[in-house]
Amino acid sequence: MSVSIPKTMKAVVEDEKANWANVKEINVPQPGDNEVLVKVAYAAQNAGDWKLASFISTEDSILGCDYSGTIVKLGKNLRSDSLKVGDRIAGTILGGMRKDRGSFAEYLVVESDLTFKVPGNISLEDASTFGVSWLTAGQVINQTQNHPLTQYNNSKTDKQDKWYTIYGGSTSVGLFAIQLAKSLRYKVLTFTSPHSFDLVKSYGADQVINYCDPNAIEQALTITNGGSDFVFDTISHENSFNISLGSLGNGNGEVHTVVYTLLGQEMNFSPRTPDQPTIIPAIPSDREFGVGFFEKTAESITKFDIKANPLDIRQGLESVPKGLENQRDGKVSGKKIVYKIA
Repeated sequence: MSVSIPKTMKAVVEDEKANWANVKEINVPQPGDNEVLVKVAYAAQNAGDWKLASFISTEDSILGCDYSGTIVKLGKNLRSDSLKVGDRIAGTILGGMRKDRGSFAEYLVVESDLTFKVPGNISLEDASTFGVSWLTAGQVINQTQNHPLTQYNNSKTDKQDKWYTIYGGSTSVGLFAIQLAKSLRYKVLTFTSPHSFDLVKSYGADQVINYCDPNAIEQALTITNGGSDFVFDTISHENSFNISLGSLGNGNGEVHTVVYTLLGQEMNFSPRTPDQPTIIPAIPSDREFGVGFFEKTAESITKFDIKANPLDIRQGLESVPKGLENQRDGKVSGKKIVYKIA
């Protein structure tokens, strides 16, 4: 299949002088070893994207991490030999760090084994939300808390009487975490604000507690009959960890806060210091997990009817700076901003 690819494209890039995002015409990147070129259909915004624009990304780096789209060109030496031009794929990359890759663009290059084919039962706009938040939920529940990915294929996993508690179930990460825990046959308790009670229940939460309730921990221990086996704090802010820890009771459970690990290339993760950037190398075991997790993503979506985040669809790359501003100002709640690019 032959696809016409332009030489230049629009992309949202870092403007260091303004400490913000700017739409600019740049060259279309070319896929290298183990990379494919994707025509971006939709790009989803994450809670931390505005911080990259304000504090971390360097001049002309392409912003954006999560995407869905169609493969238009294959690089050499692909580790995923099932991909072909025309495939619908989605996933996440480390946006905001380099001038040749980021999802807030008309085209992007991604590593072939850190993406997934979009199953036919979900749309590309929904698929774009299975990025940073989906992977983060998996890294905590599957990788850090040792729930093997193979358990998703075992319908006899016997945990119906065990509890998994999630602080911040209405967040993007939290909504995916609820569904992953339910697929492992846990009962799920979550802390969130009252206006999100119906939302988290629609995603599978069995019990919900107002995180502002002064008796929140006591309620959690009563519901779980003494404490949860695992707790996942997706907020990691103010009193969230204390409530999460208290929800374990006196048992031998585990609590983990939200984490973001590095699956691909190296990154500069310090505030802008171009003379002496802080380079954190990729962690091989995390990348290996990511490959396995994305290999099973399409199967998991279909088998367990995993739902995407609720969407706030916005039109075009020109709307990205305003969307980042909305996120920064706390005006995004209960929905994930997704930009229609193609």
